[in-house]
Amino acid sequence: MKEFFVRSVSGLLYVALIVFSAYWSNLTLLIVVFVFSSLALFEFQKLIHHKSPISFVVFGILAFQFYNEQVPPAIHYFLLGLTLTTSLYLTYCLFKEKKLPSAPYQKSALSFFYLVGSGYFILATTKLSGLEDNYFTLLMYLLIWTNNSFAYLFGKNWGKNVLFPSISPKKTWEGFWGGGLVCLAIGLVLMFFTTDFPKWIFPLLAIVIITTATIGDLIQSKFKREAKVKDSGSLIPGHGGFFDRMDSVLYTAPFVYLVLKLSEYVS
Repeated sequence: MKEFFVRSVSGLLYVALIVFSAYWSNLTLLIVVFVFSSLALFEFQKLIHHKSPISFVVFGILAFQFYNEQVPPAIHYFLLGLTLTTSLYLTYCLFKEKKLPSAPYQKSALSFFYLVGSGYFILATTKLSGLEDNYFTLLMYLLIWTNNSFAYLFGKNWGKNVLFPSISPKKTWEGFWGGGLVCLAIGLVLMFFTTDFPKWIFPLLAIVIITTATIGDLIQSKFKREAKVKDSGSLIPGHGGFFDRMDSVLYTAPFVYLVLKLSEYVS
């Protein structure tokens, strides 16, 4: 009970900070996401035993240029392609049970295209046209939080069949389906209350997030298992570190961004 209380309080504070900053101003949200993503990058580099300040500098430059709308489209979409490719390769390593990349140049690539690239595309969702400022960014977070929270609750109370035994013995199929169904239900409800967008986009986003949030969590667990550590850090009580807390959104953001940009084209 104490563990659940600590986890809930710290999780709610994290959520409140994201939501408050999104409603306060676009710049505030960008700063919060940048700081959180930078902390996740620091923990990630520590996890894979890779020390390089260059990725932090590049991330800072990208974030500054993005805020000033000075990132050339060619670089923007080239980075999207590399980030998605890196994520899909990590997914391949996960399901084929292959060792994750560990050569020095591979660790640098992971820092740039798994952490920096993904953090950048969390920022990029803030520029997608929505009902109000940061609409799709908050919707992405809402669906991820819903999926992960209910997966945890269903798994803890009714979980019996382990989802991925070699990586995460605590994640179960019952948790996956429980969290996924609640997340999908929210996507379906939004179809009837939002008329400014194609109705199909909301359940589609929910399905994408159910999949990517779970895979992102498992990939992070694989990194921790290979590093032989329980958590990536200790800055968030009950959750570990920022990489532990952001594993789902970091993996998910580039895919959400791609789906929403393609939906704009289709519409």
